[in-house]
Amino acid sequence: MANKTKPILPLLLEKKPVELVKPLKHITCETLSLSTLDNDLFNEVMYATIYVFKANGKNLDDPVSLLRMALSKLLVHYYPLSGKLMRSESNGKLQLVYLGEGVPFEVATSTLDLSSLNYIENLDDQVALRLVPEIEIDYESNVCYHPLAMQVTKFACGGFTIGTALTHTVCDGYGVAQIIHALTELASGKTEPSVKPVWQRERLVGNIDNKPGKVPGSHIAGLLATSPYMPTIDIVTEIINIPAGDIKRLKDCMMRECEYLKESFTTYEVLSSYVWKLRSRALKLNPDGITVLGVAVGIRHVLDPPLPKGYYGNAYIDVYVELTVRELEESSISNVVNRVKKAKKTAYEKGYIEEELKNMERLIRDEAMFEGISDGLFFLTDWRNIDWFGSMDFGWNEPVNLRPLTQREDTVHVGMILKPSKLDPSMEGGVKVIMNLPRDAMVEFKREMDAMNKLYFGGTN
Repeated sequence: MANKTKPILPLLLEKKPVELVKPLKHITCETLSLSTLDNDLFNEVMYATIYVFKANGKNLDDPVSLLRMALSKLLVHYYPLSGKLMRSESNGKLQLVYLGEGVPFEVATSTLDLSSLNYIENLDDQVALRLVPEIEIDYESNVCYHPLAMQVTKFACGGFTIGTALTHTVCDGYGVAQIIHALTELASGKTEPSVKPVWQRERLVGNIDNKPGKVPGSHIAGLLATSPYMPTIDIVTEIINIPAGDIKRLKDCMMRECEYLKESFTTYEVLSSYVWKLRSRALKLNPDGITVLGVAVGIRHVLDPPLPKGYYGNAYIDVYVELTVRELEESSISNVVNRVKKAKKTAYEKGYIEEELKNMERLIRDEAMFEGISDGLFFLTDWRNIDWFGSMDFGWNEPVNLRPLTQREDTVHVGMILKPSKLDPSMEGGVKVIMNLPRDAMVEFKREMDAMNKLYFGGTN
C-alpha cells in the first residue's frame, strides 16, 4: 500500500463571467416535491466532483463548446437541475422550483500543464476546489440555490477538467453517475441519453405520525469515544493506494480466519473493517468509549417493485455497527467484517426501510439532528461504481482521474473508496482510499497502516 500526501501547489486561474445554460427546448414551469431520503438534513450539502481528461491531439473540437451545448440538451431531460431548491412554507421541506433559470456554467483557463499537477491526484483539497464552481448557501435561511453548477477548466497542455457542484439533496452517487454519463453521451453526438431519467420521488416518502423522532446515536450520546486530537481545524487528506494483490491477500486472510465461512466477503466489507480499526487507533480513542461505523446501503433493487434504472434520487439507507473501542481493537478483522455484513442485511428488510422513512419524516418535522461528540463516528463511502452507465469518452478518451471533494466541515468523519487513477497501470483492479484526519492523527494512521501492511502483506507496496 502506498500513501500519497497532497502538496499545496499554485493554481492561478483566469475565469470568464458565469453564464446560465438553459434547456435547449421550452419546459413548462412547475414545482417538484422531493423524497423523504432527499430531505434528510445531512443531505443538504454540495458535493464537488472533478473529472480529468488528458489532451487528445487528434481532436480539434473545443470541449467547452461541446459541453455547453451538451448541458443545454441534457437539461431538456433533466430540467429539474436547472431550477432552484427552495423550502416549502407549509411543511419546511425542500422542493425543486423550475422557472427556467438555467445552470451556472463557468469557463476557466490555466497556464499550467495537468502533468505538473499529476492530473490533480495529489492536489490539496482547498486548491482543487478552485476547479469547481462555488455556490454560496445559507442553510439557516429559506434556501434558494441552484442544485447544479459546472466549470470547465482548460490547461496549457490541451487537457481539461470538468468540475461539478451538485447537491446531495437531488441525487446520490448512482444519480451523479447517471447524470455525468448522460452529459458525455450528448457531448459525443448522441441525440438523447441512453438511460431516460425518472423522477418518482413519491416512491420513497415515509408516513408521518405523532411520535417523536429517534435521532441516530442519541441512545449512546454520552458514551461515544473521544479523541485527544479533536476538535481541530487542522485536517489533512491522504490518498492510500491499495493494489489488487493486497486486497486478495487480505481476503485470503479472512478466509483462513473463518474455517466455516458460508458467504464471501466483499471488498467494501473487508476494507471498511480494516480502515475503521486503524482509524480508531490513530485517533487514540478512549478504550471504553463507543465507536460507530456508518454504512450506506443501496435499496434500489430491494423495493417492490424495484426502482427504475433511470431513478436518480437518493436511494440508500444508513446502517450502523457499534462497538466499544476496546471491542474493536480486540476483534479480528473477520469478526468485524461479519458485523458489517450483518448490518448491511438489515437495510434489505421491508419493515426496516419503512420504519427508517417514517423516523426520518419525524426528524425532518422536529428539525432534529445529532449534536453530541462525534469523534468516534466514521462513514466510509464507496465511489467505485461511478461508471455504472458505461463510457464517458466524448472525444478525449475516458477521464484519467476522478476526484470527489466536499466543502463540509465534518469531512474528518468521512472516508471514500474510489477506483485508482488510470495513470498507474500497476493499480488496475485496486482501489484508492481517501482519508481525512487531524494532522497528528494522520501521522499515526500512516504508521498503523505500515504496521498492518507488514503483518498482512509482508511489507510490500
